[in-house]
Amino acid sequence: MDHNGTTTDAFPTPDRATKGVTVRGYKIESRKLPILKSAPIEEMTSKLGIAPPEMIFGDNLMSVEHIQSGWKISFNAFDALDRVDKTGASMLKVAHSREWQKSR
Repeated sequence: MDHNGTTTDAFPTPDRATKGVTVRGYKIESRKLPILKSAPIEEMTSKLGIAPPEMIFGDNLMSVEHIQSGWKISFNAFDALDRVDKTGASMLKVAHSREWQKSR
């Protein structure tokens, strides 16, 4: 709220940042929020067991739900990163990865 008691959208909450539309029995929602700050990134790192990218839109999401059946699929950063191979056994590397890793 600003000094007049009016709500502002400078820092939207996840509920207020979620937008949706219903089309032919499907509810489609998206949420677009700023890049995570250090504390949520540290929490994500702890839960994942790997370091996420330095700049991550960790609160963003996209979901599609079939209203009648309740079937739903959601896409978000945490779940995507949680499926990454954390052992490195099947890790793909791009041509410049060696140089990049030296700088880290």
